[in-house]
Amino acid sequence: MNRDEVQKYIEEQYPGFKVMSKKTIFCRNSRIFMLDLCKGQIQEKIVVKISRNYQPREVALEFSNLSRFYYGCKDEAVSSPKPLFVDAENGILAMSYVQGVNLAHMLHEIRPVSLQYLICAADLSGIALAKFHTLFRRMEDEPVTIDTNAREDDINQFLAESQERMDECNLKTMVTPFFDFTSWNIILKNDCIKNGQSKSTMLYLIDFPRLDYVCTPHLDLARFRFGLELIKQFPPAKFFGLNRWDVDSLYDRFLSSYCREMHVALSQDDLWLISRARLANIRRSQDLTRKGRCGLQPKLEKAYLQTFSRQWLDQGDVFSKWPRMGRAEKA
Repeated sequence: MNRDEVQKYIEEQYPGFKVMSKKTIFCRNSRIFMLDLCKGQIQEKIVVKISRNYQPREVALEFSNLSRFYYGCKDEAVSSPKPLFVDAENGILAMSYVQGVNLAHMLHEIRPVSLQYLICAADLSGIALAKFHTLFRRMEDEPVTIDTNAREDDINQFLAESQERMDECNLKTMVTPFFDFTSWNIILKNDCIKNGQSKSTMLYLIDFPRLDYVCTPHLDLARFRFGLELIKQFPPAKFFGLNRWDVDSLYDRFLSSYCREMHVALSQDDLWLISRARLANIRRSQDLTRKGRCGLQPKLEKAYLQTFSRQWLDQGDVFSKWPRMGRAEKA
């Protein structure tokens, strides 16, 4: 669908409304349309996501998981966009528009914010992931599964190698993993009162899982860590010397917040699993073509990472940078 076709389609879903396209974002696996709906004095903003590479069952499951979190998460500071409707056969998912700034953009220095605000964001991110894992808890005796037909060899290998350690972990909850829990899928909105002081900060999760995996939470905890390190590999931090935040400190805040919300103290085996999953994600990042033919962007990303981030990509030691000794007690 092009922009005009999307506008016409939405007008059929909302009789009497005039639809205007404000912005289109081209992603690797989808196109995102920001739309304004107008009917007299009524004005609404919605987001329409059109899949390019996903199967109808995956689109339907993403909408189902979005709905489950939106209606199930009972936290005044954590939510998601409101689900509106899904047309799985045509790869269409619609949700409400949420105003805010992508956390990854803040970390990339595009919109500089205070370190205190980033710390607040890390705390809320830990709470949000804990809320997700609580809502998407599975039976404790369910076996760990990742789709062996999917191109996730590094993740599958991590799970196969880590089975023997899970019995010694304190974090034993089995969950449907968010899988891509990174700062790119976190939107933050800061409401201010007249004197400019922060009144409240709201966090919204987007891009919910499309596959029904079963795993322990360590995979998502590692994914967030990986995302922070990945941002440090790109020009604002790597070449321009911008270093307002530290990976270890920010991740410590995130992990501590998650542990408080889950009422768990991580053991050394928990930390080993997080570190092992982190390493799997680093190795996985070298195989950006696993998503199939997606245009020039994956090729450029792969070339950049292989050229300028070789030391990071080639880490062979699970504990090469983290966790530090004694981190289990701190958590």
